[in-house]
Amino acid sequence: MIYFGLLASLIATPAFAQDLAGFPEEVEVEALTPGAAAGPVLGEHRLVLTFEPSNIREIGLVRAKFEKDGLFADVLDELADQIALPVDVPVTFTDCGYSNAYWNPSEQSITFCYELVADYNQSYEYLEGQDGEFFRWADQETVLSGTTLFVLLHELGHGLTALYDLPITGREEDAVDQFAALTLIGADEEDDAFEDRPSRIALLGAYFFKQLSFAPEEISRSILANEHSLGQQRYYDVMCLVLGSDMDTYAPILTPGMVMVFETIDKNPDAFNDDKVMDWLKKTDALNILPSARALRCPQEFARYDASWDYIVDTFMTVQAD
Repeated sequence: MIYFGLLASLIATPAFAQDLAGFPEEVEVEALTPGAAAGPVLGEHRLVLTFEPSNIREIGLVRAKFEKDGLFADVLDELADQIALPVDVPVTFTDCGYSNAYWNPSEQSITFCYELVADYNQSYEYLEGQDGEFFRWADQETVLSGTTLFVLLHELGHGLTALYDLPITGREEDAVDQFAALTLIGADEEDDAFEDRPSRIALLGAYFFKQLSFAPEEISRSILANEHSLGQQRYYDVMCLVLGSDMDTYAPILTPGMVMVFETIDKNPDAFNDDKVMDWLKKTDALNILPSARALRCPQEFARYDASWDYIVDTFMTVQAD
């Protein structure tokens, strides 16, 4: 579920209402068995996409574009071909009366509210500062399709976690952010130009989280206790995965200060020791969108999470040999 900090809108959703049905009781989870929850055949069950009519004025054209383009249908079909879903999963775009997208565990379905799409029906071409320098390629059409796809994959991650009883040892919200980002990164081709890379879409998802961020004075105890990381943290976490997946492509864009330092070191290696390197990285860090202290670890983070999700998919979402 996407978190907006508005308790009223969360209470209005079926998923949250279910949490308030009674006082919480202890829950037991059965031992995880590889492939136990998988369907019998790869691709037999499908992710069934529906775009319902909307009464929201500005959504009519957006809905028509989504249907005509076929992007979401193609992505969901390709994913369904690669895993053994135990049931068909409805994925429905509809008017909700509130802004959200969520996995409904009782109905085993995904609902994507048109009201949420309306929240980011805009262009990023006119952003200022560092964000503006990076996101000028993101016209209104790209923002709409890209952000919607990222959020849709995020909610699908929740659905797959529930359907397959996937092993999750941290925040589930962080894990399904990883799933969404890694799915898009995995669609990159080695020779893709920047403007053709699906991984760019993950950065639109990251920026969406940044837009949902709370100002420091707004961060309350309930926000800190929420199952979601802060929007700012999710922004940098997703960005780190994208950077770590292809340093050659993304480091000059996301960490130009760090690139400048290491290019200088390559030309004058004898002029630097560890202390001087750290000093230069600190002095140039304001040029980076992602701080260099985190960026240096991103290739390792990407490799670890990518391998982990590959293992989860292969072990729990496919039919296992007897």
